[in-house]
Parts: sequence; structure tokens; C-alpha cells
Amino acid sequence: MALTLAGNLIKLFAAQSDRYWVVLLAQLPIAIGQVQLASIASKLATTWFGPEEVSTACAIAVLWMQLGSALGCVQSPFIVKKKDNEEISSQLFKMFVIQCILSGCVFLAILVFFKPKPNLPPSQSQLNLIVNADENRPSFLANIREVIKNRNFWFVVMSMGLANGLWNSFGVVFNTIYLNYFPNGESDAGVIALLSIISGGCIGSIVVGIILDKTHQFKKVSFAILLLAAISYGFVSISLIAQSKIAIFITVPIFGFFIAPSLIVGFEFLVEITYPIPEACSSSTFNAAYCFQSIVSAILLEVLFESIGYVWTFVIIFFTMCCCAMFVLLVNTELRRRDANLQHNHTVIVDTGGAVPSISNSSRSSSSSSMNEHKNTIVTIAKF
Repeated sequence: MALTLAGNLIKLFAAQSDRYWVVLLAQLPIAIGQVQLASIASKLATTWFGPEEVSTACAIAVLWMQLGSALGCVQSPFIVKKKDNEEISSQLFKMFVIQCILSGCVFLAILVFFKPKPNLPPSQSQLNLIVNADENRPSFLANIREVIKNRNFWFVVMSMGLANGLWNSFGVVFNTIYLNYFPNGESDAGVIALLSIISGGCIGSIVVGIILDKTHQFKKVSFAILLLAAISYGFVSISLIAQSKIAIFITVPIFGFFIAPSLIVGFEFLVEITYPIPEACSSSTFNAAYCFQSIVSAILLEVLFESIGYVWTFVIIFFTMCCCAMFVLLVNTELRRRDANLQHNHTVIVDTGGAVPSISNSSRSSSSSSMNEHKNTIVTIAKF
């Protein structure tokens, strides 16, 4: 968050028309910071929440990222108008000040209120990671190599990652697509983008997160949202070809409702199948993979629009999304984190001063008197 704040502060010096290079310089720390923020949702959820809450918590974290994206969609058109250069510079400076204030408030809130971890691990899987933290702990690169070697990782990337990449690239080129069928419809395109972010990134992510926490059926949920996303995209294409504005205002948010949650499902699915590898490794690798797919997809879509036209490009996207739904069926449903949470009880000895807990087997309960002498508190992690 500090990098984001630093980048926004640099932007204050970039409001003039001849300082485009300052904007690029400011975006460098922001981009580096946003990569970390985009990968941290799953890590925070598993660190602070139990097995029946973790997917919902991850969805809420993604929700606020999506709300930030929605705010970004609406602030520029409403603050910066098409007028002379002096007025544009004044409006840009006003927008940069607002961004600085918002990022500064978030940064201060993190410094004041945020704790690195809870006093007690919220789940058996987190407890196991703490206990084994110092026992031949592999390096970050070693963990990344293990993630890449996992064939299920690639199936998730080719399904959830590619689907989310298509969703991101669709957002990039949607303005071009919409203006092709509805000239002078810039304001409509912005409203539709906002509605799709709210319906998908906010409502859809929360709904899917709750379903995952209740059922833990990652493969079935993944297949369902990808298949429904492909079907809804078919209706989006038909609406565009038929040039029906009302249908587009309905079908695009529905498409977003099904496709946007693929991000949190991908994060959580990978954490499950790559456990006990730390969540940061699987999440960051998945984040890098789907961002790369987003860039490639956006470039390919622009090329396809120019070479074969919009209709055939829509057909290719539809069949690609159907293939994403098929890929997810190849994923092994061995949920390692869930299995760890279903293990037998352990007794945790927690120092009242907030020290990291240590494990004790149930057979050591006879030593409780000596523990009391050291004023330790015994806490049992219940069987989930």
C-alpha cells in the first residue's frame, strides 16, 4: 500500500500535458504494489478465518478490489471533461488529489489497525503450517517450482485463469466493441462496465464464496460458473449483433456475475490442491499466469477483430470459454487443506503474552500443572 501511495503522490506532479513521462514513472510503484495486493486476498483469508469462512472472506477481499475498479471506471469521466488544456490539467490534479487522499487513508488504517496474524490459528491447516514452519522450510523459489510441477495447477490455470483472462480482456476491448455497434455510446459503455463489475465482482463473488464455504465442492462450482458464463456470453454476443441496448444492459452484467467469481475460485482451489505450500506462492503464481493470459487475450482480440471481424471473434471466445469449463473437469479433487482441517484434535499451548503457539499431543495433558506454573493457556483446536 505504501508503493501505491508513493505513486499517487508522484502523480500530483503529472497534471500538465507535457509531463506524460511523470505519469509512467508514477505508475511503476503503483503497478508493483497492486501485484502484491492482488495476490494477498487468499493469504489474508486463510490466516484469519476458519475453514467454514475462508472462501467468503476471500470473496469479500476481492469484492473491495472490484469496488476500487468500479470507482476507477466512473471517476475519470465525471471529473475530467473534454475541454481546453488548462481545465483538463486542473481536473486531472483534482482527480490525483482524491486518489492520494483515498490511498493515504487506507495506508494509515493498515498501520494503525492491522495485525500480522491472530493470536491463535483459526484452523488445523494453519496450525500445521505454524508447527512445521522451522522444519526444513523450503525457499520461496522451491515452493514456486513445486507449484509449477503440479499438473492440477495447470488445469486450474487453463480453466479459471484463462476464463478470468478473457473477462479482463473483454473489459479492455468492450468500449471498442460497443462503439462498433453503437457509435457515440461512450457513456453507455461506462455504465455497463460499472454494472458488470458490481454484479460480478461484488454480488457474484460473495454468492460463490458462500457456496464454497457451505459445500466445498470446488470442481462442481467451477464447472457450473464457467459453463453458465459461456452460455451468458453467447447471449451477450447475440445482443450485440442484434444491436439491442436493453438486452446488452441485462446480459453483460449477468455474464459478469458468472465469470468474475472465477478469480476467487481459482485462488481458493489452488490453495486447496497445493497445500501445504504457502498460500502466497500459489496465489502469486496464479495471479501472474492469469495476468499474462489477460495481456495475450487483449492483443489477440484486437487482431481478430481486424482480421476476421466481430462475429467470428465472438464465436471463438464462446468456444474458448466452453473449453475452459471442460479443462476444470480434469482437476484432481484432492482438497489437501480441507483434509488437514478434518484431522484429529491437537492441543495448543499459547503464551499469554501473544507468543507463537506450540503443539502438544493429547498424551501430554498430564503436564498441565507445570504449564500453569509458567502461566500458559491451553487451547484445543476442535475437530472440523
